[in-house]
Amino acid sequence: MAINNLKDLYIEELKDLYDANQQANDTVEKLIDAATDTDLKAALERSIDGTKEGNAQIKAILDSHGEGVGNVTCQGMKGLTKEAEKHVLKEKYGDDSVRDAMLISQYQRMAHYAITGYGSVEAFAKRLGALEDAQKLETCKEQTMEGDLEFTKLAQGSINEAARAA
Repeated sequence: MAINNLKDLYIEELKDLYDANQQANDTVEKLIDAATDTDLKAALERSIDGTKEGNAQIKAILDSHGEGVGNVTCQGMKGLTKEAEKHVLKEKYGDDSVRDAMLISQYQRMAHYAITGYGSVEAFAKRLGALEDAQKLETCKEQTMEGDLEFTKLAQGSINEAARAA
């Protein structure tokens, strides 16, 4: 599909964000098994539910524009998920708390990518006058930001302290 105007760009970026979320969830499911801190595991599980809800909103928006989710592969998230799997699942750690600290770091990279994606499509929706879309996307962005803050609190709480003591 040729991208000729802001509407085309908006649709393409929604599809890209949908795929980014799918990829992130696939990786987070693997990261849950690697996490040792019970609060961290619970936060990861909640993040999967949140991302699924975000994708349901994206799909509904695409449907309202007569579009499907398509066959787009988000290359940016592909790189981030590859890095997360490398650093969390394949790297050797002398202490589980250090792996948990790395897991948070890698998770937050993926979350920040999603936050910027939501922010971009929200801005496009506003410019296009799709205010209902913009509201849904703003809600998704804010929920992703709240989740990211939860991971920061976990890191600043017991996880980074345990990793420092290791």
